[in-house]
Amino acid sequence: MPNVMTNGINTHYRKCGAGPVLIFVSGLGGTAAYWKPQLEVFSKHFTVITYDQRGSGTTDHPEGPCSIEMLVDDLQALIEALELERPLLVGHSTGGAIGQHLAARDPALLAGMVLYASWAKSDKHFNWCFRMRRALLIGSPLEEYVHGSALFLYPPDHVRANAEALSPALLASVASFPQREVILSRIDAIMDHDATAVLAAIQTPTLVLCAQDDILTPPYQSRLLAEAIPEARLEIVPRGGHSFSETETALFNQITFDFLAGCRQLTH
Repeated sequence: MPNVMTNGINTHYRKCGAGPVLIFVSGLGGTAAYWKPQLEVFSKHFTVITYDQRGSGTTDHPEGPCSIEMLVDDLQALIEALELERPLLVGHSTGGAIGQHLAARDPALLAGMVLYASWAKSDKHFNWCFRMRRALLIGSPLEEYVHGSALFLYPPDHVRANAEALSPALLASVASFPQREVILSRIDAIMDHDATAVLAAIQTPTLVLCAQDDILTPPYQSRLLAEAIPEARLEIVPRGGHSFSETETALFNQITFDFLAGCRQLTH
């Protein structure tokens, strides 16, 4: 992956495909690798940009606290550094929080946006989930943290059917896992997230997408987002959990592609 200086840090990114620019923005882990199931399909129609967020993957790990506003500044700097003209954005969870603020900050910046398994404001349920994940991260080996986190990401039937493949993949991820301090800072940032005051300013065509069985950001969070963002479209699929793009990849890709194609008037 090449790198570029953005907002005072070296950001590692990947660029593939051709066509209108599409940026995928990851969730809490912050790595470009999350979007591997999407790359082949979307790079046939788009210039796809994925990147490691600050503190994640091979991007710089600066000291100090993290905030959603800082991650928004980083992404805006990446768009400017790569001279991307009116890109599309797909943001998962924390990536969706970044997208909310970015679109509200500059209404003309994005051509379209998918907020997937995201939320407008942290609430008691959200904070209880991350209180548990925080405690697990502080008091357990990383191997236990990644296994515990998987229960928030995947539906029970997916874990049951795929445990033999999931477990080695989770253990392998520990080798490139962000430092504990980075994840703790990112957890603090998302627990502080509140975009309710700026959502009405968003003029970007927006799809709000989630799965009915998402226990980390339940469907009511997506409904609140769609109600607050002018003319946003809401789609709730029956199953898939918080990582719907992994567990129901074909359906996620089709819904997302159809929406983005409409934003850029693409054809199959």
